[in-house]
Amino acid sequence: MKKKFWFFVSIILAVNAYSQDPVYTQFYSAPAILNPAFAGSTGGTRLSFGYRDQWRELSSDLSTIYASADSWFEGINSGIGLTVVHQKEELGDYSQSTIEISYAYHLRLSENLTFFPGFGIGYGMRNMNFNGMLLEDQIDIGTGNINPDSNDPLINDLREDPVSYPDISAGGVLYAENFWIGIGIRHLNKPGISFVEKGEVLLEPHTSIHGGYRFSLSKGYTYLDPGNSFLFTTFNYITQNEYNRIDLGAELVLNKFTLGLLASGSMQKYEGESSSLLSLNPLIGFQTDKMKLGFSYDFPVSEIGNIGSTAEITLQYYIQKQYERKRRWQIKN
Repeated sequence: MKKKFWFFVSIILAVNAYSQDPVYTQFYSAPAILNPAFAGSTGGTRLSFGYRDQWRELSSDLSTIYASADSWFEGINSGIGLTVVHQKEELGDYSQSTIEISYAYHLRLSENLTFFPGFGIGYGMRNMNFNGMLLEDQIDIGTGNINPDSNDPLINDLREDPVSYPDISAGGVLYAENFWIGIGIRHLNKPGISFVEKGEVLLEPHTSIHGGYRFSLSKGYTYLDPGNSFLFTTFNYITQNEYNRIDLGAELVLNKFTLGLLASGSMQKYEGESSSLLSLNPLIGFQTDKMKLGFSYDFPVSEIGNIGSTAEITLQYYIQKQYERKRRWQIKN
């Protein structure tokens, strides 16, 4: 009976999840996912990888893995990127995968101000295994026996093949000397994602407003590397359908080591809850001229939207990137 209970829970969680995009604690470590306008923003070639493990206290584990590559092409003054994301919920056997090609044009507005408009074209696929689903007419309340067959018309209406759809995104990023702000919007075409034949479930646009500011810490401190000693403050506000979330944080970079803390909250008001704070998310990292490694762990502090803790690990690797020639507008990404 416990197994059946958790199957029902997984169905509810998956149905809620499949209408929303994955979120990331270290959102700045997945820039091409955050906003297609970040393609080529390092002025070189960047490889990004990440793994996110959610609901760690439940048997219905939700995990997300992504990989992306983007590069700057000086001849066309543009950046081009490729991103692949796969998310899976174990107990209900639900999964979604996307692949996207992104493009961004680098437009210099002034000596210290640059604007990147960008767009992405992608393809998505969502699948759920409905084998073993227990419906009401299969249960004999008097005896507790389970009938293997069901007459519920829902069975005949469920798709046998995965749901697939084209996807379109767009965005822009404005860079100043020590500041950046951007907006990215995904699913502009609102693709249909219903698991029921002729169903009317649309994937609503996912909007992210994000930015940050860099404070230099190397002035007057000779033991600090002038190229790698900063305090970054960051924010990311996302909204999709009725869901919204805001992440605020600070990241201290001292030479090759990183310490940071982010707080995640909801802008919505919930009855019986005095606070909209969802979780506190410490992070640590290590970086060299060629790579950056980060690890974060989300500790829930509210019952709102939290089913368990979340661990996330990220890796960025840079090819043919020369920091001494790095443009001033290439602050963090």
